[in-house]
Amino acid sequence: MRHRNDLPRNFASEEARIKVLNDQARPAADVAKILDEAQVPNILWGAMAGFLVGDWRCYNEDIQFLVLDHLIQTASNALFAAGFTPCTDPGCNVLKTVRNDYLIPPVHFHVQALYPEHDVLRLYPKSGQLWSLPDSFDFGTSPPAADDPHLMLSNDPRLPPYIPEGMSGPWTELYPIKILNRSSFTEAVLWLCFRDLDHANGLDTQWVDMLGSARKHPEGITLSPKFQAMWEEFTLPEAQLTRRRWEPVLELMKEMRSNNELPPPPRINWFGTVEGAERAGGWF
Repeated sequence: MRHRNDLPRNFASEEARIKVLNDQARPAADVAKILDEAQVPNILWGAMAGFLVGDWRCYNEDIQFLVLDHLIQTASNALFAAGFTPCTDPGCNVLKTVRNDYLIPPVHFHVQALYPEHDVLRLYPKSGQLWSLPDSFDFGTSPPAADDPHLMLSNDPRLPPYIPEGMSGPWTELYPIKILNRSSFTEAVLWLCFRDLDHANGLDTQWVDMLGSARKHPEGITLSPKFQAMWEEFTLPEAQLTRRRWEPVLELMKEMRSNNELPPPPRINWFGTVEGAERAGGWF
């Protein structure tokens, strides 16, 4: 299994690159196919979705899917029937809140027996991560329309092509997975980042990491008017910055917090104690 500190990959040929990509993304494609066949609407989420946004990593991340809240158990049952075993260990690290950068999923699976290069599959309810999208947002069981403002498929030729140390390019040889387009992915992550940044729950680590996937290659990412000016300044080349990179982000975040535009953060203490959180500057 490759790790975060491994050296970047060099591919001897395009065929070699595609094989590595297929091996890395196949578990997500398999899960999407199982859920689609069970009529459970689903979206690939997390850092693996970020491979298509701007950061195809040489190491594997946990596989995350969002499903409609009331279908979490249906999704779990479909995966169980297909050979995935839900974890029932109350002492599992996935369920710990201390020093855990992820929200605790209502259902998770350890998948190394099926996919030796991967570790955990997490299922999350859509409302906990994509509450920022409009009420009309619907990711039903049909493929998204070509003009869908938020959704596309992982094999869509409109996705940016492979760039070394950048995006993976479309997953053309695998079962198509429903994903947020690059702009909607970025904006959803910004809402989460603004909600949780510097909170004691520690979830901002994941959101900042996902935001970095988009910032690496911001070309073609267009956000709503609320975020667009901030995004353009945040993604300027280093030589064009007139202030610290994160200042426009923090400025807009503070404005939105003061206007009560954000829901309360999940009340988790990543640090374990109030004293530890306060020493680190975390708020509650």
